[in-house]
Amino acid sequence: MSHKIKLSIKDTTKNLEELPNQKISITLNKKNQKNSIALRNDAPTKSTYASTLPKAVSYDQQLFKQFRNSTYSKIDLHGHTVDEAHQVLTQYVKKNFNQKKLLHIVITGLGNKSSDGEFFTGKIRKKFPLWLETEIFQKYIKSYSPCKIQHGGLGAFYIKLNIKE
Repeated sequence: MSHKIKLSIKDTTKNLEELPNQKISITLNKKNQKNSIALRNDAPTKSTYASTLPKAVSYDQQLFKQFRNSTYSKIDLHGHTVDEAHQVLTQYVKKNFNQKKLLHIVITGLGNKSSDGEFFTGKIRKKFPLWLETEIFQKYIKSYSPCKIQHGGLGAFYIKLNIKE
């Protein structure tokens, strides 16, 4: 299915080449009403974005090295629904962030092998990287990566929390 959206563009500036850093705002209205895009020259600077948005959670392939000789905590999300797992993980991360515990292993499980032979069908495992893109987890988690076999293999993730200031 493809959806079609018709947009009308209103240019509020005279010459676009003179103003390369423009903000584009898109307004989508109810059906059968016109949608519009307006070009404005009040785009915030990079420093404004840096101060308002949390830093994205990074994927760190070398994170396992920090787990060799350090203490860490585990949380097992087996037996939870996707929504329950999200809530439990959010509470767990907040609590450990406040306690300044940095290293954790999140066990999501691999899920069952599906009938078409696809591996890694676990719903929580598939959602975990998507959760890390949300603002709540970006505030608390610094980096993550899949675990090595001795810590749970591909059914678990290493996470490192940000340092509480």
